[in-house]
Amino acid sequence: MQVLHVLDHSWPVLDGYSQRSGSIIAAQHSLGFQPTIVTSPLHNLDDPEAADTVLDSIRYFRVSSDPGFAARAIRRRWPLLREAAVVQLLEKRIALLLRSENFDLVHAHSPALCGLAALRASRARGVPFVYEVRSFWEDGVAQSPSSLRYRLGRALETHVLRRAHAVVGISRSILQDLAARGIPEARLFHVPNGVDTLRFVPRPRDAALTVKLRLDGTPILGFLGTLFPWEGVAWLVKAAIALHARGVRFNLIIVGDGAEAEAIRAAISEGNAADYVSFLGRVPFKDVERYYSIMDVLVYPRASLRITELVTPLKPLEAMALAKPILGSAVGGIRELIEPGETGMLFEAGNIEDFCRQAERLLTDEGLRRDLGERARKEVSEKRNWETLARRYQEIYESASRNASISV
Repeated sequence: MQVLHVLDHSWPVLDGYSQRSGSIIAAQHSLGFQPTIVTSPLHNLDDPEAADTVLDSIRYFRVSSDPGFAARAIRRRWPLLREAAVVQLLEKRIALLLRSENFDLVHAHSPALCGLAALRASRARGVPFVYEVRSFWEDGVAQSPSSLRYRLGRALETHVLRRAHAVVGISRSILQDLAARGIPEARLFHVPNGVDTLRFVPRPRDAALTVKLRLDGTPILGFLGTLFPWEGVAWLVKAAIALHARGVRFNLIIVGDGAEAEAIRAAISEGNAADYVSFLGRVPFKDVERYYSIMDVLVYPRASLRITELVTPLKPLEAMALAKPILGSAVGGIRELIEPGETGMLFEAGNIEDFCRQAERLLTDEGLRRDLGERARKEVSEKRNWETLARRYQEIYESASRNASISV
């Protein structure tokens, strides 16, 4: 089956979005699908040299960033004109691909701008259309549900959803939201986040990195990921200061970069915590497993917001595959990944006292850490590896094709 995947961005831009996309597409390819990728004009903002290419036998098509009004609207972020330009240019590129090749199906991945462009182009050619929701566009474009921008974003998302022949949600919370919008249950499918269990395997502590960072055997709390404000890492520093005040022996290592970086540095400085909290910033992608190896407990302290209640993160699954114990806030996206006391530990989001109580248990009980990590590794190996999850798309694509034939 030839599938055209429509993405906001992809490799070589590295983040959770492109990681999920690349994992799905690689797994589909290994299963005998013939996936092709086209990315939106927004990809070019992070990858200015982007050009059509082939990687691991998979074709990547880019939208031209030739100078013009649409390109200026995108670069300068002119409200509404920017969004209209993204849809216009992407729809044109999708339409050209659908005219030149016989794709069996178009599979667009959120945000809704990708969905709208793919919906229009696929409908014009009579090609089945699948829309995959990883998060809701309105939650990213505006904070207040009463704002005009939020309501327009939600209306656009719902418009695309109601016209898709099949809809994929990455979490059960998202599926519940979709059902509440009136999307028929028969068109809803669940493909959660997964992990490459062949790449992420348990490994001994990296001796060279241990020496470089001057670690002395003190248990390590760690965070590794993009520093979005909702990840709660600046809050984690404050919670670590409270934990340290209890006399608990540990170090906290933070790896990553993003919008909250300055707030994290400020929290470390204000709390005089530099002796036991290290903010290392971004590290090379190839070294990610080395940094995981020195961490004894991975912490995911997400704040309780609509986006974190709905969306499941990828990073905890990597840690679980590495047999690392997880300590996460009890928001919906993390609760869906972890069985408390079995595959990880949870604390009430934003509750420093509860965090300290659970963290102290893990830091002082090596046997508990080992048991949680082993059970977590078993769980993701059986249920969350990408090849297993990618097999679900066969049923989804068949359902979309049937629905498309009925709606003709």
